[in-house]
Amino acid sequence: MKGVRLTGSRHAELAELPIPSLRKGEVLIKVKVSAVCGSERIDYENGCGYVPGHEFAGEVAETNGYGRIRTGDRVAVNVLCGCGTCYYCKAGLPQFCRSCLICQGGHAQYAVVPGKCCLKLPERMDYETGVLIGGDTLGVAFRAASKLPKDLGKIIMVSGTGPIGLGMILTLKYFGYYVVAVEPNLFRNHFAVSAAGADEVFSSQEAAAERICELTGGMGADAVMECSGNGRAQKHTLKIVKPQGTVVFCGENYSQIEIAPSQDIIHKEVCITGAFYFTENDFHNMCMLYERGFDPIKLVSHRFPLHDAQKAYQCFFEGNTGKVLLTDRA
Repeated sequence: MKGVRLTGSRHAELAELPIPSLRKGEVLIKVKVSAVCGSERIDYENGCGYVPGHEFAGEVAETNGYGRIRTGDRVAVNVLCGCGTCYYCKAGLPQFCRSCLICQGGHAQYAVVPGKCCLKLPERMDYETGVLIGGDTLGVAFRAASKLPKDLGKIIMVSGTGPIGLGMILTLKYFGYYVVAVEPNLFRNHFAVSAAGADEVFSSQEAAAERICELTGGMGADAVMECSGNGRAQKHTLKIVKPQGTVVFCGENYSQIEIAPSQDIIHKEVCITGAFYFTENDFHNMCMLYERGFDPIKLVSHRFPLHDAQKAYQCFFEGNTGKVLLTDRA
């Protein structure tokens, strides 16, 4: 089979590889489409010893002892695989399992995953929609939106309009919120409006904060969804959100940021939470939204055949894209 190798120095190449073999409980997927993710930047720059790609969908070509999935099933993949026996796995929250592993291998013609990670696509759902709903773009966005209180007002700020930020905007607009977004990248700034439907987009946190003050009479945003992972932007969310508002962190940042708990949280009674990936239950709820007319396909800005993986990575990490898909496996 053909699969992508990341050799370092921002180079991706197509290599001839053996079709992976199956162990008990695993399935072989003939991949139809995969998506490039921002978390692949480190491997793109430094190289890795495996086939990358953790957002993919395809047709089950072979199974080995997993009864819920059959040959010919059309599936997306929840790539977080827990032990299956701990408290969190049994509760349907494998992302918190201490033994959780990430399935890779989607940027190839075939990939092997545990059968329990397969998510059956609805009959009418195409593979491209499946990889958006069954991956980071909509999965994280939907989980983040589910953290918002039910009595929330209508004005939300989205910080950062990369793929997850775009998915966040699209989801929030479907639920009827007024969305003010922040994105310094000019392409994504415009794409947030044209594709995701943001009501207003600003290139700086300060400009967005000023506009939100105008819209709310100085109170602040009902909620802020932080998708950039930028430390300065993350700190600024606590100033923009109104008293008793909600801040949801989605953008990864392993560096520390300084906050003043009394000023930033306690005296404003702010609720701070995060959204890490999604669950099987989240996926089924997103499929129900799709059946009611929710359509994420407009978030895809570029499609490349698998043999053009280098162009796909280069285009994506230059920043002038929405979601980038690797499609044709021929």
